[in-house]
Amino acid sequence: MSFLTGNLHADLGKLKSFVQHPTTKGGYGLGTFIDVSFTPVPQECRRILKLLAGATPGFTRDQSVLDSVTFEGDDLPNIPGPVKSVAMTAVIHAMAGIVGQEISALRGNETGRITVNTDHAGLWLGTPFLATINGRPAVELLGLGELEGILPITDKGCSDTPLRYRSWAIYKTKTPDTWYQIHGSLAPGPVLKALGIDDADPSITTRDQAYAHIQAAVEKYTARELEMIYREGNMCGVTCFSPQAWRDTGMGASLVRHPLICYAKQTHVQPTPAPPFSVTADKRPLAGIKVVELARVIAAPALCAGLAAFGADVVRVMAPHAPDVTALQLTLTVGKRECSLDLKKEEDRAQLHKLLEETDVVIQGYRKGTLERKGFGLNDLLEMASRRGKGIIYIDENCFGSDGIYAEVPGWQQIADAAAGSCYVMGKAYGFPEGTGVLPSLPIADMSTGAVGMVTTMLAIRDRAKYGGSYHGNVALTAYNAVSLLPEIGLYQPEIVKTLQEKFQWASMTPNLHVEELLRIVTSAWVKKTDLLERDDFFVEFEDTPFGKKLRILGPVVKYSEESAQPRWLSSPKPYRCDKEVRFSGLVAGT
Repeated sequence: MSFLTGNLHADLGKLKSFVQHPTTKGGYGLGTFIDVSFTPVPQECRRILKLLAGATPGFTRDQSVLDSVTFEGDDLPNIPGPVKSVAMTAVIHAMAGIVGQEISALRGNETGRITVNTDHAGLWLGTPFLATINGRPAVELLGLGELEGILPITDKGCSDTPLRYRSWAIYKTKTPDTWYQIHGSLAPGPVLKALGIDDADPSITTRDQAYAHIQAAVEKYTARELEMIYREGNMCGVTCFSPQAWRDTGMGASLVRHPLICYAKQTHVQPTPAPPFSVTADKRPLAGIKVVELARVIAAPALCAGLAAFGADVVRVMAPHAPDVTALQLTLTVGKRECSLDLKKEEDRAQLHKLLEETDVVIQGYRKGTLERKGFGLNDLLEMASRRGKGIIYIDENCFGSDGIYAEVPGWQQIADAAAGSCYVMGKAYGFPEGTGVLPSLPIADMSTGAVGMVTTMLAIRDRAKYGGSYHGNVALTAYNAVSLLPEIGLYQPEIVKTLQEKFQWASMTPNLHVEELLRIVTSAWVKKTDLLERDDFFVEFEDTPFGKKLRILGPVVKYSEESAQPRWLSSPKPYRCDKEVRFSGLVAGT
């Protein structure tokens, strides 16, 4: 399909005639499109795979390859709401499997057939909450203090008072029918202070009191006034737009100019030859590929955990005292080395330079300009790659994309959910009044953007091996959300949303709830209403770990029929910054 332009809307519009999908307009409010009829999830995955493959520059359009992927699983999705998050995530994993297959072929290896279980893909969206230690939920052990002294607490002061906890919520504004997502991030004090609230106010003793207190402050302002407050303060907060209102913004228009899976060869730098793959006994597609992860929280760490499963040697580097979400150490550090460097110190900067001299891929998830100011930005590493004569792959993960007026705005998954219209759609689906925002029930945008980044990185690795050169890619949380709400994807009908609710009996989901509370609601229903968490084929167990015996976490979603190529991890999750030597592990399978 040579007519592809790289403009997502334009290309999906052209592809619509190839992948027919009738919808009706407006069922969940402005800019929404509901399917005319229901298609079982595995079958719908096949349609969406062809659609996204056709809209992704550099991805195969060989129908025999696309048709060879097996999607299996229940007809219904296993998460609430009308957004096709399960199907979307399953498809993006399948795309990673296909590119892994292409890389393996370049190496003279076989992967066999690709299978993706859609139920597994749905669980994958809740990965951070599914770890168990000796059969007990790890988050429960963490809450009870039973991991004290074993698991470093890296988010102190983030949510330890009712007000701080409710700084991650959605509030009604003075503007009619308009709600606003504030986000305390890992430092909620300034976010609440901007509203005139003391985050440690001792008179607020419950979360309900905290929500009411913050609501009373927020509703004094219009949504535009709140935007100005949070933009001037360089803090997290955004209006809960409808999908149409987001598309009509300048930032929405800027973001859609790029495909969801977005990467390009850097032709303005000195050409470098195609490097050979290292010869290893490990037959996983990315064996021998070295990755440096400079990121926190979920999306980029999930991306790199995925690369590690495909065989990459991943080193994550954090600042010595940088905060991060404590519970994520139990899952998203899997398969990696976890190191610490203070880039304010010359000797630590030299260590990172040395590590980067060896690396094939850099994944960075900090705000635009952060690493550039420290001398580790894209252009710095492109120059390094030219000097060494071997191209590099540099992937930016962010909230709003690499250009446009919000490119430097801080953001988390919840900010992306609110901006793109996902919260608005969920509020409509749950029967709330016009404009009410409710968060999607899992860290969907975070985890799925990680999967998008995995495909982006693997395409660049493939192309570097074929054509040489260096590559730059960008993955954005809001881009994933916006694509999932397009008419070419469609939304489930209200009767399907009702059927899911009747099947799973989820507790009420409301604007005040923290993502942790929503995770508990969904996973509790999985325990009570399904056997999904008993599926051993979905999970992996590590016998001995720094956190205790029998750490069980969700395994890789992609399955290859060739066992030697099977995505898997060679090391268990571990605490942040626990590896003292800043180096690649050198671990490979099959030796």
